[in-house]
Amino acid sequence: MNEVCSAAKVSKGSLYHHFPSKDELFLYVVEDDTEQWLSQWAEKSSRISGLEERFYALGEHYANDFQNPLIRALEEYARSRPHSDEVHQRLAQLCESASEACRNLLQEGMDTGYLIKGNLDNYVIIVSGLLEGVARVSEIMAAAKAPEDIMQYYREAIGLLLQGIRAR
Repeated sequence: MNEVCSAAKVSKGSLYHHFPSKDELFLYVVEDDTEQWLSQWAEKSSRISGLEERFYALGEHYANDFQNPLIRALEEYARSRPHSDEVHQRLAQLCESASEACRNLLQEGMDTGYLIKGNLDNYVIIVSGLLEGVARVSEIMAAAKAPEDIMQYYREAIGLLLQGIRAR
C-alpha cells in the first residue's frame, strides 16, 4: 500500500478513506479494467456489421488483452484464500460482465438462425472458457513466440467454434 500511495501521491489515510482494504482497492481496479475492456469491445463491435466478423473480432479483442496482468492477478486472488460472500458476488459479477460480449453474440446468433439453438448459459461458459484459455495454454506450452502467433490461435479457435455451432 505504501507503493500505491507513493505512486498516486496520496496519503495512506486518504487511500484507506476511499478503499477501506486492499481487497476493495484490488476489486475496484479489476472492475474498472473490465468496464474499459467492455467499452472498447462495444466501440469496436459497433463498427462491424456481420455476425461472423464480430466473432472473429471478439477473438482478436481477447488476443490483444492476453498479457493483461490483472487477469492473472484476479485468478490468483480468487483462489488465494476464502472470501466473504460479498467478495464472491463481486467476483461472480466480474466473470458475468466479462462474458457479456460473448453472451450477446451467441444470443444474436441463435436468434437470427446463424447458430444452432442450444442452452445459452452453457454456450457462454464453453465459449468464454475457450477464449480465456487459448493464450494461457499456448504460453504454458511455449507454442506462441509472438503476438501474431496468439492472434492466429484465436482466429483458428473461432473458426473451429463456428464450424461446430453454425446452423447448416
